[in-house]
Amino acid sequence: MMHKKLTMLLSASVLCGVLAAGTPVANAQDINYNLPTAEEVQQRKDNRRNLTVSERVGRRIMAAFELYSEQEDIKGAIVELEAVEPREAFDQAYVDRFLGNLYAADDRIDEAFQRVTRAADADVLGWSDQASALKLAADLSLQLEDYRSALKYYGQWLQFTGEANGDVFLRIANSYYELKQFEKVIRPADLAIQSYEEPNKNPYVLKVASYYERKMYGDAIKVLESGLEIFPGEKNWWNQLGMIYMLEEQLDKALQTLEVAYLAGYFEKENQFKALVQLYSNNGIPYDSARLMVKHLNAGDIEKTARNYQSAANNFEMAREYSRAAEMYALAAELADEREDRADYYRKKGTAHLRAEEYPQAAQAYLNAIDQGYDEPGQVYMSLTEAYFYQNKFSEALKYVKEAQKFENQRRNARSWESYIRSKASNLGVSL
Repeated sequence: MMHKKLTMLLSASVLCGVLAAGTPVANAQDINYNLPTAEEVQQRKDNRRNLTVSERVGRRIMAAFELYSEQEDIKGAIVELEAVEPREAFDQAYVDRFLGNLYAADDRIDEAFQRVTRAADADVLGWSDQASALKLAADLSLQLEDYRSALKYYGQWLQFTGEANGDVFLRIANSYYELKQFEKVIRPADLAIQSYEEPNKNPYVLKVASYYERKMYGDAIKVLESGLEIFPGEKNWWNQLGMIYMLEEQLDKALQTLEVAYLAGYFEKENQFKALVQLYSNNGIPYDSARLMVKHLNAGDIEKTARNYQSAANNFEMAREYSRAAEMYALAAELADEREDRADYYRKKGTAHLRAEEYPQAAQAYLNAIDQGYDEPGQVYMSLTEAYFYQNKFSEALKYVKEAQKFENQRRNARSWESYIRSKASNLGVSL
């Protein structure tokens, strides 16, 4: 459970706006990160009383230990210790700590927590046993998602042992994150980074999450950039960095970053492919945008929808690849659910063919738009007029320009075209 909590982020989608800060809760206690020196800790060890359990309790403890260690009989060891009725505070604390460990091994976490915290709070155990009890109380608190108790016991453990432990700092950072006290995540995460002998990615994850939740995107970028210097193969971070660059409207850096991720094979989700498609378009590279969209529509990485084919068509048009744009509009029309959308895609298909000087295909697409009941047919009739005119099909052109004249917003233009059609046909000796 703890590992899951520490590696839960950032999706993607974190970072396409999927993380949202929750309602703040009451502040948990602050941690004192000014640790005692080795000399101070040694002095405390030397001054701590070294007590032993009573003979009666000791026999029970030895019997339980043999059941646990030699016979691997955890339940038998628990029964043996549960029968003990300690009379002294030290005996009680020692039995509580031992039983707490056994309960934890038997997945009886609530009972383990009760025993171990009572042992730790008594503060009568020997130095090593007390340190162990404080640490286990904190770890059990995390398993129970009692993050305030986790902070309490981790804080006590730090001051008791003086040990700069990367895992403990990381769990403190995680506890603050879970309590939505995001500003308190940074210090222990930084201390975790400093304390690990081998680099650990989780403190970076928590720092990014903390900054992201507070909309401090520039700081999140700095963390990801420094993290990628140490963990260059962390594929999710490349995607997240690109997404946050987009949030900060640093589109050139976003494009460079997501290109690296794409070429390295780090894309796994549809939104990652689509983000790169959009960035090519936003950075004035429409052909690459359309080409990438089509490639991954065909590969199944992006869902085949009318809207996605329309995106490819729009970018092909901006790149002046009109024939390819027309192909995409045709596919969009086939997938459109609504009649109005189909009609509009056919109209756009016709216009793309017209620009490509593919006049027969343009005429057919416009007729398809009319058949689908396009909302502004006068506009389509004018486009049909052009498509037939440039094929020298003057009779058909005249037919549709007269249809266009029935619509007030097209009438003036249509009458001019009618004169032009008749003049052109007359010049070529065509009788209308």
